[in-house]
Amino acid sequence: MSGTEAAAEELRTLSASWGAPCDAGTAASLLRYAALLVSWNERINLTGARSPAAVVTDHYPDAFALARRLDGPRRVVDVGSGGGLPAIPLAVLRPALTLTLVEPIAKKVAFLRTAIRELDLSARVSLEAGRAGALIPGDFDAAVSRATFAPEDWVVLGRQLVRPGGRVYVLTVPGSAAASLGETETYLDRRRVLVEVPV
Repeated sequence: MSGTEAAAEELRTLSASWGAPCDAGTAASLLRYAALLVSWNERINLTGARSPAAVVTDHYPDAFALARRLDGPRRVVDVGSGGGLPAIPLAVLRPALTLTLVEPIAKKVAFLRTAIRELDLSARVSLEAGRAGALIPGDFDAAVSRATFAPEDWVVLGRQLVRPGGRVYVLTVPGSAAASLGETETYLDRRRVLVEVPV
């Protein structure tokens, strides 16, 4: 089985397990992004995953978990986007969302610009090459961050970015103190936890 076939098989398994079927266009975009991420990862450090199949298996569950909770037209900010996980696959899975990606590191910004362009997401995915302090407080319906801040610190910052009635999402691990702050969902063989914190 080729690397592309293995990634496609992993994606079919993942989408079935989440009850979220991907049409042909969605699947093609998700696989294209995984391949692009791995290709760039040979030059700059974007992910620990070394194959598109590993990207799908290890990282796409975060996007599927968020997609289940973000299913309507909303403005979402992803702070510390890095290589675009989970924001880029989330944008592919939920075409009604408008996303702002925030990333201060120039090499990662270059990759994100390429990914947004090649996946034809520029109409609804924008990129802020800097830090979250430059954003307008209360400008978003939801805020996401993965592995950039300690979970408790992220909740404090995220609440500043989200309007009243919005949500802050924490991607963390079992046992995190952040789990007490909102509704939780455990997935990826109980190795990952999504916490939804109301604002």
